[in-house]
Amino acid sequence: MSEFDYLHGRRCDVRQRALANRIYQQERQRIFEFREGFIKVVSILAGSYAFAKMADPAIVGWCAIAITTSSAASLVFGFGTKARDSAKRSSEWALLERDIELHGERRFTEEQVDQWTSRCNEIEAGEPAAHPGLFERANQRACEAMGSKPGKVSWWRLNRPAIFIP
Repeated sequence: MSEFDYLHGRRCDVRQRALANRIYQQERQRIFEFREGFIKVVSILAGSYAFAKMADPAIVGWCAIAITTSSAASLVFGFGTKARDSAKRSSEWALLERDIELHGERRFTEEQVDQWTSRCNEIEAGEPAAHPGLFERANQRACEAMGSKPGKVSWWRLNRPAIFIP
């Protein structure tokens, strides 16, 4: 294996790592934005229905429970904040991808590959733990986008719902 092949392999690994993480953060952002939006819709609809004064008092009580529960979940888990954090991290990964692509397939040095790798480590150091299933799906998509074959992963790991995302 020549030195160029070795460096090119490292470049591809860093590029794939950045792409997988960017896709993961975009999916994470999408999920948290959906949750935040869903909570707002529940609050608006339940509140409107409760204030319409046409409903049975028991239904008004259920509306109050729905509003309180969903709003409390939003406050406690901070879905909106997590969505904004994911958007910021996604843009950091996209900037790293841009830097890698800026040097093309052949015009890069070992020092640049080292810088890109250290930048990956720096970005990942501040991230919360990844949801394994969601990250595997992002990794699969990144591998397909780069034209490589991803490794085998269990069906459950790929298809389990991403309910608890840090």
